[in-house]
Amino acid sequence: MPNFHVIFWRHAEAEDAPGSAQGDDVDLRRSLTKQGRRDAALVAAWIKSQLPKPWTVLTSPAARARQTAQHLSDYPVADPRLRPEADTAELLSVVSEFPREGGALILVGHQPTMGRAGLYWITGCDQQFSLRKSGLLWAVERSRDSGIQRNLRACISADLLSD
Repeated sequence: MPNFHVIFWRHAEAEDAPGSAQGDDVDLRRSLTKQGRRDAALVAAWIKSQLPKPWTVLTSPAARARQTAQHLSDYPVADPRLRPEADTAELLSVVSEFPREGGALILVGHQPTMGRAGLYWITGCDQQFSLRKSGLLWAVERSRDSGIQRNLRACISADLLSD
């Protein structure tokens, strides 16, 4: 069985929306800032240079996550299980249902769920793990004679990639 790559990518910096609540209509319409667009482009370029194809990009339905994902794929697929108020179990169900021979899976979503789900999927540890805006966790799942093995491949943020 080939290696299965999963990237847990937090959306890039978005405009503020004073008075909105996580997941409400105003929150879901928030767009990336100029800095957010730059950071998303940097991280997407790095992913493209490092990750073997094919890959599938799934994103939260929120505008800021879709805009982040579009730096990597012209047609990312919105999945409601990646929405801002989703819980870890919902997000991990996306990973568990993905076919292992399907290449790489890139999830674009929100804190705190993205960091917590990534940490849990890699280690089994159910704790908070903060990803910076446009930061990611990249893990690889391998099938071994002794069972499934998951390893951290990278944990980066856009500020590590800038000049």
